[in-house]
Amino acid sequence: MSRVEAAQRRRRRNHCAPIGGSMDKIDPSELSFVSNGLSRPECILCTASAGMFVSHDPIGVLHIAADGSRKLYGRQDGVTSQQFTPNGIALMPDGRLMIANSGLEGGVWQVDRSGDCRPFLMEVEGRHLYPVNFVLADKEGRLWISVSTCQVPRAKAYRHDIADGYIVLWDGKTARIVAEGFGYTNECRLSNDGAYLYVNETFARRISRLPVAADGSLGARETFAELGIGDYPDGGTFDAMGGYWLTSVVSNRIYRFEPDGRPRLMFEDADPAYVAMAEQSFKKEGLTAEILYADAGKTLNHIASIAFGGEDMRTAYLGTLKMNCFPTFRSPVPGVRPVHWNWTF
Repeated sequence: MSRVEAAQRRRRRNHCAPIGGSMDKIDPSELSFVSNGLSRPECILCTASAGMFVSHDPIGVLHIAADGSRKLYGRQDGVTSQQFTPNGIALMPDGRLMIANSGLEGGVWQVDRSGDCRPFLMEVEGRHLYPVNFVLADKEGRLWISVSTCQVPRAKAYRHDIADGYIVLWDGKTARIVAEGFGYTNECRLSNDGAYLYVNETFARRISRLPVAADGSLGARETFAELGIGDYPDGGTFDAMGGYWLTSVVSNRIYRFEPDGRPRLMFEDADPAYVAMAEQSFKKEGLTAEILYADAGKTLNHIASIAFGGEDMRTAYLGTLKMNCFPTFRSPVPGVRPVHWNWTF
């Protein structure tokens, strides 16, 4: 056997194989829809016994308990969605919920079970945090924060030639900027071993990753994957086999990337005419808010995030920008349990 043949055999043996099924593309007919009455359910957190937490515009977070009961937590002062737009959310070890506000007020907000909602972090190194897109808690209780851009309003950054997004790390005591120069920073995720931080850059249309040091410092950035026509990376998460699942707004696509960056299209519900219109605008002067948030797809409307849940971690829940429910499907591979899986609210 030649060296090339041996290497090919090793790659085939190490290739991620699905558990109990094929890695076939998911058909829209396989989707189920649950939990009506939601408002811009951009981000979803699943837990072992505390139910689910969903971003809810413009209040904050909707808690859907295991028994199906619901309760809203967040702003009760009549704030508008223009000022306060709950985007990413994170559950902390002490039970607080953190909310990324992509509205004009910006900042990271915190809410507890009593309903008290207040600013947690509004400024870092002299920079007002606007718009905050995502918050991610890690096993040390630190908080990774993605700020999409320095442009006001944020729609000015819906272009390929602006890269002023950055990542903030709150280490439990202080906050600092640990990386910058991203093309509209969206969701960020730590790899299963914590060695890398993966960053979705929506309008650079790529996934970057950076090595993580013990103190949270980030090393040199590298491109993990680049996306093409119609794709604008938004949300992402890892499965138990190290695959990275990515959602794209506009194209309504879901990809799964192997650990080496090889992509597989897992789902698509694209409207070709809408994708073409958005692509033309993006190449000329950038997307407008009107185009970006226009209706997309026949079944789904702007897939913004993905979260795994259920006892076997094989139920995938999709967050969206414009639907009032959760689309779900059964995944061919289980998701990895998030660090907050056994934390309580």
